Amino acid sequence: MSHRHRASALALSVVLLAPAAALAQDTLISPRASASMAHALAGVTLATPVEPSRLALLPAVTTEAATSSQPGEFLPASGPRRGNAAKAFFADVGRDYVAWFNLDTARTLGIGAAGAWAVSYADAPVKDGNPFEDLTRVSQGGQQYGNLSIQLPLAVGWWAVGSAMGSGRHAEAGRDLLRAQISAMSWTYAIKYTVGRTRPNGDPRSFPSGHASAAFATATVLQRHYGWKLGLPAYALGAFTAATRIADNKHWASDVIMGAAVGITAGRAVTMRMGGRNIRMSPAAAPGGLMMQFSVE
Repeated sequence: MSHRHRASALALSVVLLAPAAALAQDTLISPRASASMAHALAGVTLATPVEPSRLALLPAVTTEAATSSQPGEFLPASGPRRGNAAKAFFADVGRDYVAWFNLDTARTLGIGAAGAWAVSYADAPVKDGNPFEDLTRVSQGGQQYGNLSIQLPLAVGWWAVGSAMGSGRHAEAGRDLLRAQISAMSWTYAIKYTVGRTRPNGDPRSFPSGHASAAFATATVLQRHYGWKLGLPAYALGAFTAATRIADNKHWASDVIMGAAVGITAGRAVTMRMGGRNIRMSPAAAPGGLMMQFSVE
């Protein structure tokens, strides 16, 4: 694979990770370190040029990154915790759907939609160049990790083990993982059937990527509950999963970016009770493409 294609792969991987890192909870990093991280993320550039007319329409947006007084601090769920546990769980699932209709969700999805729209300009070149070709040898790992047959048992198991251990913190995290998967799956397929985009391999329902939304939903919940110690590797797994979907010709690049945004939104919706701080994001022109700038307020 050429140096150009390797650079494209690196750039797209960072584009997938950067919004997730900026939107997630800042629990293990001090405000000063958060600002440094934001400055370090500034300057993410796509290897394929973006039309100036598209860039001009992309808004500057501000979103919230959750914080808590201590890493992994246990906070009660938003819904009722007494009486029938199943009834309380499904009541919270209902509230999760309602939580999508607020400013925070609009901002998060707005970033994802704007990014997917901008990157859609590079969909065909990325497909033809296949910058993730080297991942085809290990792509089964991403295919399996992003599948609901793995994500749902992972969530249920986390909840069950946490409850069996008598750990409210771990049980609550598992409960949120399951809620996030339900939310992400519902909205992903609602969009899939509405948009009806054809995949690069000719199969239906390409946009957005369900594997990416599932993986990023898990990463967001883990980061919100446990901080970057678990959040960073979880987001890396999410980016790997998204890249394998491109490598196997199952998705366009814009599909996985929007899928990541849906997953992050689902993770944030179920953990919205955990508070936050603002991170401002804005697009800017850069040599050879698009640059996303991040700053902590």
